[in-house]
Amino acid sequence: MSDTIIEPGSTQATDRDDKLFAALNYGLFLIGNIIGITSILAVIIAYARRERAPHWLQSHYTFQIKSFWAALIGILVCTFMIMTIILSPFGAIGLGLIWLWMLVRSVVGLIRLLDGRGHPDADAMWV
Repeated sequence: MSDTIIEPGSTQATDRDDKLFAALNYGLFLIGNIIGITSILAVIIAYARRERAPHWLQSHYTFQIKSFWAALIGILVCTFMIMTIILSPFGAIGLGLIWLWMLVRSVVGLIRLLDGRGHPDADAMWV
């Protein structure tokens, strides 16, 4: 018995390709914790693939898009805090927490994807 969820009307080959792109995005987000430009590539892929993906993979793409925008806003706020003398320690701590948050979200999302499960609440900001 297969543990992979396959929707009616879709072929295993297209599901496999969509699953590959979603996994690629999680990998790009993990690399994006070190080299930020790959996260931009991942969110572009997520926007491009989300509409035609099976429903369970759409939740992963939505999860990736929400993660990207939340992290970007957090990075901008922390960067502004670092520019001030008084708030700079909090900005540095915030950047570290955003890095850890993206790492955990990417790993948990990848585990759910490899298990063949959709994301239960793609709009949530926690894992």
